[in-house]
Amino acid sequence: MDDLESLRVALAKEPSQDTIDRGRHRLMNAARRPAPRRRGLLAAGVLTLGASAAAVITLLPSATPQPAPAEARPSVSAPVQLTGRQILLAAADTAQRVAEEPGKYWHVVIEHTGSDKIVKGRKDESWRAEWWYRRSDGHLFGGTPDGKAMDNPKSGDFWVLDHSFTYQELQELPTDPDALKELALKGMREGLKGERPRVGEDGYVALSMSYLLYDVPIPPQVRAGVLRAIAALPIVSSTGDVDGGHGVTVDVKDSSFTLVVDPETGLLRSIVTSPGNTIDITTAEWTDDLPEVVPPPAE
Repeated sequence: MDDLESLRVALAKEPSQDTIDRGRHRLMNAARRPAPRRRGLLAAGVLTLGASAAAVITLLPSATPQPAPAEARPSVSAPVQLTGRQILLAAADTAQRVAEEPGKYWHVVIEHTGSDKIVKGRKDESWRAEWWYRRSDGHLFGGTPDGKAMDNPKSGDFWVLDHSFTYQELQELPTDPDALKELALKGMREGLKGERPRVGEDGYVALSMSYLLYDVPIPPQVRAGVLRAIAALPIVSSTGDVDGGHGVTVDVKDSSFTLVVDPETGLLRSIVTSPGNTIDITTAEWTDDLPEVVPPPAE
C-alpha cells in the first residue's frame, strides 16, 4: 500500500478516535521514516505538470517576402519564468498582507480525485477528509460521510512540527525563516530519535513547513516566514503555472513532490506526490459554524 493510499485508508468512513487524531499526519509520518525497500510517498521522478509556454511569437502580415529592416521588426520576448525561490518569496509578500479575522473553528478540507486505476493491487478511488480545530482549546472534530462532525475526546491542542501547540503558541511562532527551520529540525530530531529521514533534512523541512500552511491556524506574518523558509532551501525549483497556482517542485534523493501555491493568498492549494497523485486543499480557513456533533463509534 503506497502512502497516499495509507492516508485515504486512515481517513476512510467510520474512523476510530485515534484515526481522526492521527490520520492527517499519516502522510508526513510516511515521509519521515528511514528509507524502506518499497517506494511510498514522494514517488521517484520529476513531475511534468503543465509548465507555461517557453515563448510567444507574434506574426505580422508583410507586403513583400523580404524581411523587415531590423529596426522595424516587432520585438519578441519570452514570458518571464520565475524560479521556485521567486515564486515562494512573492507568495510570502502577499501572505503577510492578508488580513484574517479568527473564527471559532479552523476548518480544513482535503480531497483526492481517484483515477480508478489499479495501483499496487488496489483501486485508486476518490476520497475526502475534513476536520475542525476549536480555537479555544485545539479540540479536534473529524468530518463524517453524512456531513456531521465526529467528536474526538482524546484530542487537545494543535499538533504540527512533531509538537503540541496551544492556539496562543501558534500565534507566537517566530517569523524568521531560520528560526522556523530550526523548529522543524528540532521536531525531526526528537520525533525520529536520531534516525535520518529518508527525504533528507531539507526535504523534511519543506514537507513539515508545508503542513503549517494549511493544517493549523497561523498568523499571516508566520505564514510568510514559512514560505521564505522553504524558498531558502536549495532543493526547490519552479514547475511553472499549474491548476490552482504556481508549482514549486521539491527535489530530494530518489523522490520529488510539488507544492502548488496560490499567488493571490500565499496559501497552499495542493501537494502533488507523483503524476496523478494529488491532494487538493480545498478549504483552509476560519469559520464560526460546526455541523451537528456526533460521538465516535464504540470501541
